[in-house]
Amino acid sequence: MTSSSSQPNTHLDRWLARMQKQPELPSNLPEWLHDFARDCREVDIHQYLNDSARIVPEVDEHGRPPRYSAVLILLSGDATFSRPAGTTGRQSIPTDATMLLTHRAPTMRNHSGQVAFPGGRLEAADAGPVETALREAEEETGLNPDTVEPFAVLQPIYIDRSNFAVVPVVAWWRQPHAVSCPTTENDWVEPYPLGELVNPERRFEVGFAGWRGPAWNLHIGEENPLVLWGFTGGVISALLRRAGWEEPWSSGGDSGAEGPWNLFETLAGSANGEALGEMREGFDRANKMGRNGGAP
Repeated sequence: MTSSSSQPNTHLDRWLARMQKQPELPSNLPEWLHDFARDCREVDIHQYLNDSARIVPEVDEHGRPPRYSAVLILLSGDATFSRPAGTTGRQSIPTDATMLLTHRAPTMRNHSGQVAFPGGRLEAADAGPVETALREAEEETGLNPDTVEPFAVLQPIYIDRSNFAVVPVVAWWRQPHAVSCPTTENDWVEPYPLGELVNPERRFEVGFAGWRGPAWNLHIGEENPLVLWGFTGGVISALLRRAGWEEPWSSGGDSGAEGPWNLFETLAGSANGEALGEMREGFDRANKMGRNGGAP
């Protein structure tokens, strides 16, 4: 979605033009991220998502153009670790590797109660997706952008429930530091262990009304787990696969049940606090339009 003229003439046109340009590859990128970074920069993420509902349309069913936003996928871990030849899964990443995740407060208007990457809508001051992702991450988590080395901008991914086209920015956290929730937008933020996202015992599938997708139980305390699913779950699953970090996993998850688990029963037993009534209405609308649950 770019302007038909030779030069971008709106802020969105300019933002989208910047989306087409990859950031300079950091010279200090750890060896264990080299192949992953190259693949992120060269290969369309949709080859790994394999979900036509994630392709960004020109307009939604109401004729409205998508609302663009960006999220930050921030990875950290031992910069001296070298990935042993031929290894996959947890053997191919440092034991201290993490991915920064947040939990959106149940009071939020969009995607309330969901585990997410830090990020949000573009603003007038943002030159491109990298700037949007870093600004939003700083506002939501107190992240110092000077400690971050962006290395790839992925293709936009669609969320039809909210008509968002989300551009993931993948980055190396060169100097990790403490993060927090300085606003009411999130109530939890953590550099979550990447090994736990790779761990097959944490993974399962959820589904409802024709839609199904990967999910994780995030055990962050003694209460019910947070459930990571939807857009964020689909992107993480695709990234683990493209990086060669994925380990074989069963849709039944750590309870041994056969999957997919019922989405609404799973979320009702979680600590997410999602608006399940509104979500069910969204599934119903998608199914009436023949979209098999759409792309949550």
